[in-house]
Amino acid sequence: MEMVSDFSLAPVKVLVIDARDDLQQMLPATLGQRQVSYEYAHASEISASRFPIPFDAVIADIDTPDLDDVELLKQVREQIIDSKIIVISSAHNGRIVPRLLRQNAFSILIRPVISNRLSEVLELAIESSNWEDDLELLSGTSQWVQVRIACKLQAAERAAFLFYEVSSEFGPAEIQELATAFRELLLNAIEHGGRSDPEQSIYVNYVWTETSIVFYIRDPGPGFSFGNLEHAAIAHPDQPTEHAEIREKQGIRPGGFGILLAKNYVDELIYSERGNEVILVKHRRKFQ
Repeated sequence: MEMVSDFSLAPVKVLVIDARDDLQQMLPATLGQRQVSYEYAHASEISASRFPIPFDAVIADIDTPDLDDVELLKQVREQIIDSKIIVISSAHNGRIVPRLLRQNAFSILIRPVISNRLSEVLELAIESSNWEDDLELLSGTSQWVQVRIACKLQAAERAAFLFYEVSSEFGPAEIQELATAFRELLLNAIEHGGRSDPEQSIYVNYVWTETSIVFYIRDPGPGFSFGNLEHAAIAHPDQPTEHAEIREKQGIRPGGFGILLAKNYVDELIYSERGNEVILVKHRRKFQ
């Protein structure tokens, strides 16, 4: 059944700064059942007097010669309280991601922007609450980023979007596989290691070398043994429904494919002895 927008709901209010024509053409008219109302501005116009009303999100197309990207974010955050800023940039992802995270950008999209990803990130921003402490940059260089992620679903989704963009030098299929593997293991870490307790944290290191992309994920839990994973698909590679029946009997939500998916999507998957740390490795190749 086709979803019909409920125009009785208050529209989503989004401020768009320095948007080029291609970006304006892909902005969604609706998000879920709500209309989206856009207001457009130039970076030089950001002031408290011009924008006294709150916005649900801000999209900043920061490739502008008039203002440094970091300075723009500072101004937006000063003038528009609690602004969730989605940055659009053509800059090299390895350099720009750490500097924008330090300014607490909500998310970052590297050009060329994919329309459905813009809609997904914007919807996540609209739905996220108490988000500012969900993701913290601990260290960031052009080759190594370390972040702390709160054990919350919205924090995991936000991190997955972010690291999808950091990996954008891969081909589309490889990006999707790497992002899926990372997301699945991050969700495992939050659900099983952190017990979805927002007071607990996951630590992620993302390193890119001349030959490989490496993720390191550490959760606060006691770990696990592969001998005790009857509820996971990885324990029943030749019987794809066996684990589902076990999960149902144990009252566990549907799922259990995370480790198996990750194993198939990356070149190396390495767990620590305790099982609360995992490394994912994707080797660089020449993509067309």
